[in-house]
Amino acid sequence: ASSSRAAGTSGSNSEPGQGSTFKIYLPRVEKPVRPVPQPPAIAGVPRGTETVLVVEDAEAVREFAARVLRSLGYTVLTAASGAEALRVAEGHAGPIHLLLTDVVMPGMNGQALWEDLAERRPGMKVLYMSGYTENVIVLQGVLKAGTPYIQKPFAPGDLARRVRQVLDTGL
Repeated sequence: ASSSRAAGTSGSNSEPGQGSTFKIYLPRVEKPVRPVPQPPAIAGVPRGTETVLVVEDAEAVREFAARVLRSLGYTVLTAASGAEALRVAEGHAGPIHLLLTDVVMPGMNGQALWEDLAERRPGMKVLYMSGYTENVIVLQGVLKAGTPYIQKPFAPGDLARRVRQVLDTGL
């Protein structure tokens, strides 16, 4: 159906034990192809140029946060675990302004990671993220009340505002 809408043709051939072959012929396009437009930057949210280390064992969340922050001008380093984050931080010559880390991860949790990195990189700030509510995290004794925190899932604008707030105030 797609090839006929594009004024093309298609055909197929199948032989037992050999598999199937599908051929699609489309006409040549003579006009230049327009570039795919990039999504607009998140409107009305704060931007930055600082370096953020994003540590999250869930790849989709890690890549989402990294993509949002990069689109806002931040330099982003990523790691899937506390141990990897320590290696990334050790190998990064420049400053790391913010650690954005999951609270609960296999191996080293976010609090232990922060304590280790804070000694090596004085002045670095931290923002914890978790799927648990802040009340649960505090009641379980994982984090102290008032610790910089954002609950997952978060919208791009919420992440942008919270990151900027922590970078500017530490809270």
